[in-house]
Amino acid sequence: MEVRKLQLIGGSSYMISLPKDWIRSNELKQGDEILLQISENSITVYPKKFIEDLKVTRVKVDKIPKLDEKFIRRYIFALYIQGIDEIVIEDKNVNARVISKISKIVKQLIGMEIIDASEGRIVLKCLATTDFDFYGVIKRMTQIISSMLGTIHECLKLGDLEGLKELSNLENDSDRLYLLAIRQEHRLVKELSTPNKWDELKLILGVRTVAKLLEEIADSLNEFSEQVSSSYSKFENIILDLRKAFENVSKAYITSDMELSEDSIELLENIEEKILKEMKNENEQNKIALHSLLSACRYMKSIGEIAFNKSVRENLPVK
Repeated sequence: MEVRKLQLIGGSSYMISLPKDWIRSNELKQGDEILLQISENSITVYPKKFIEDLKVTRVKVDKIPKLDEKFIRRYIFALYIQGIDEIVIEDKNVNARVISKISKIVKQLIGMEIIDASEGRIVLKCLATTDFDFYGVIKRMTQIISSMLGTIHECLKLGDLEGLKELSNLENDSDRLYLLAIRQEHRLVKELSTPNKWDELKLILGVRTVAKLLEEIADSLNEFSEQVSSSYSKFENIILDLRKAFENVSKAYITSDMELSEDSIELLENIEEKILKEMKNENEQNKIALHSLLSACRYMKSIGEIAFNKSVRENLPVK
């Protein structure tokens, strides 16, 4: 850590010199603009171009290591969640078939589009806004899960097991929102990695955890819909209880309601006991289905515990 002395200029302004090595490493010169991020006890100095580079990021890929669809999907997803805005792939092995595979993959990513494609070259660009509310994404994911629970209940009530296939579309929407949440997290982490922004950074990382739990709940409900082989009324009651508990735990998280968090956890513990009891009397296929509900219940309980801790933290007296 270097020590610099303040100098008074003109009787009303103060100046501090910047290290020459820092100026050179950032390729700065006289007259260049510097941005100051000011908080109560600290000032962070940024070259203006550093902030501009954070806003739009581009990457050029000279070769895709493997061209099977599974690998390409994982590769494109990894680039997307890094927060990259434009991906230019220049690979002589990129032909019409590979372009078709990539086109199918990018449809699973919110905002990502192919804007140029030819033999040996393809350009992907994310058109989604970076200024979105994390809680807005969480809210939409909770709405999707609530819809999934409502659909399950209605289908079991009517004995319409075929209708449960609709849940796969909702589950896919949940996956897309989760990937968007991770993408934005990566972008914001770059901007908030300074001591005076650590509280905001912790909030973002906490929201990412909840988003992951919500995605797991959606996956578990979809698995239940694929495995359940009957429409017993006892399943309906479990679903109704689970939906009520989920709506309570979601509200508790958003509003930082400590008492509602605790009540939600207790309700989910009771539902967990009911599911375990039912599993003892079911055939193997329904046991697998109920195990998926059990997983969803436990993920919801984890959100309840996060909501409780969040409410405690936010209500601590400020010193």
